[in-house]
Amino acid sequence: MRGRRMLLPAAATLLLAGLVAVALPPSGAPRPGPLALALALGTPACCTAWLLAGLDRAARGILAGLVAIALNAAVAEVMLVCSMWSPRGGLVAVAAVSAGLMVPAWAIRTKRGNSPETPFESPVDMDGDDESWAFDG
Repeated sequence: MRGRRMLLPAAATLLLAGLVAVALPPSGAPRPGPLALALALGTPACCTAWLLAGLDRAARGILAGLVAIALNAAVAEVMLVCSMWSPRGGLVAVAAVSAGLMVPAWAIRTKRGNSPETPFESPVDMDGDDESWAFDG
């Protein structure tokens, strides 16, 4: 079971390393387009899925895919508005934001004991003890 828990962080780290490797070749080297696109979408999706480990698999997959598309669109939009667009810069920016998604995911795992199947704990006590103040007259 431990191997399954470590699969998503390992995949996120591998995708992030692949994205950086595709983004930083010498300027004259050809950049593989389909691979760069797959890494630019897969890396934030995997990092987001690791961050949302408290959800079920279907919801995590849908949200991770939507976040990946939105993140790539937001990076492109910001770079275009700032007149700083370049394919290499876009891949580096997506890699940086994906790494930024991995930090809180890693912090949550170390705080909760690396258990992705544990749902988030509710901060409110559900047995009604917390609401006794509302009925004081």
